Amino acid sequence: MHTETSAEPLIAGYDGVVCDLDGVVYRGADAVPGAPDALRDMVTRGIKVVYATNNASRVPSEVAAQVASLGAPATASDVVSSAQAGAARLAHELEAGAAVLALGGEGVVEALRDAGLTPVSLDETDGRLGHDVVAAVLQGFGEELRVRDFETAARLLTTGLPWVATNDDATLPLPWGQSPGNGAYIDLLAAALRRRPDVVGKPHPPLYDLALDRLGSRADRTLAVGDRIATDIVGAEASGLDSAWVLTGVDRPSDLVVSGSSPTYVVSSLAQLLQPYAAPVPEGGAWRCGAAQVTRTDGTLRVERGSAAPIEVVRAGLAALLTLRDDGVPREQLRREAGALDRLLDDPAAPTR
Repeated sequence: MHTETSAEPLIAGYDGVVCDLDGVVYRGADAVPGAPDALRDMVTRGIKVVYATNNASRVPSEVAAQVASLGAPATASDVVSSAQAGAARLAHELEAGAAVLALGGEGVVEALRDAGLTPVSLDETDGRLGHDVVAAVLQGFGEELRVRDFETAARLLTTGLPWVATNDDATLPLPWGQSPGNGAYIDLLAAALRRRPDVVGKPHPPLYDLALDRLGSRADRTLAVGDRIATDIVGAEASGLDSAWVLTGVDRPSDLVVSGSSPTYVVSSLAQLLQPYAAPVPEGGAWRCGAAQVTRTDGTLRVERGSAAPIEVVRAGLAALLTLRDDGVPREQLRREAGALDRLLDDPAAPTR
């Protein structure tokens, strides 16, 4: 975690932002409070923003329309999808115009076409096209996929054709809970084929590489923003980017301490990117952040909160726990201790000891 406090807004150190969407900009159909205003402010300051998504089923214009409808600046060219990253990978390996089986939704089809390749739909194969016609398979999530579609893909891939997957997220969040995601369908094919695809979406670097190309920004001047540790933060680390972990999504401090990651910054919302960053600093046997001081005693976080905002307590507490994680303290023990920080985020009036 970043341990230097600056009087300048956090975002002042960057020229470009790679921004996640679900849990950061919106939740379902609704905007995360303050996110559209923060994004407009960043663009007004001359900071370039691209929206990076693992969702390969939607086309960029559809994603951009949703973001713009919430009041944030967005055009189709501002959206970088895992389907685009997969198509770019195959375009680099195949001849122009090569036929690629589009195992997924319209987002996969459009990405292949825009990359100069020829998408072949599953209906067009009708189970008969062979590897002499199809040069590769690009797999992304599609709501209309059928058992027969996976049978066709398996038959083609048995011959050793290049196989690229947009992302390997095991689950897909829906209003009623979790549905199988693209990663689950990759596992389905992998069990039959005894091989696995090249994956380009988060947390793998190709999607971030494409985002940097779109931004025209250097890696050391680009900030990756996201709410999911396993994809957004791990992916930023793998790509050499600073990261801002936003606490408006599903992951909580107890999730971070059992991961192997340490985000550069921890912020409660996108709006905090436009404010000076109060960083946690060691002080004797404690960690201080703003008005908060956290000490760990007998396996318990002791907090002197004073007038500190909840995010300052969370940053100081995480700094203490991540230091212990690096020192080898069992992660499940740290998860239990981080529960106090989880509760504070869910209820700012909750006790912290």
